[in-house]
Amino acid sequence: MWVLRVLVIMFLIIIIIGFSIYNSGEKVNINLFGHKYTQVPMIVVSYWVFVVGMIVSFILGITYYLKIHGELSQQKKETKRLLDELKSIRNMTLEDVEER
Repeated sequence: MWVLRVLVIMFLIIIIIGFSIYNSGEKVNINLFGHKYTQVPMIVVSYWVFVVGMIVSFILGITYYLKIHGELSQQKKETKRLLDELKSIRNMTLEDVEER
């Protein structure tokens, strides 16, 4: 599995480097939140978009992890409660069962 991960990372790096080389001379105009930036190199725009995408993905991943961790903790508590209940039922005498 690690070989596949390394191949994917290598492929992505090759794509990013190729994109950077082919667009190194390209200049773009950007209108960002009312501010106009003119003649910005395309590679700079690509870099910052990539960084922002990584940060957003990281934040989403952390929130998903915390949500799953909370659900797992809740399930562990429920399992422990049910096991304790099962133990108490197993330890009942026949007289206790007939009374109920």
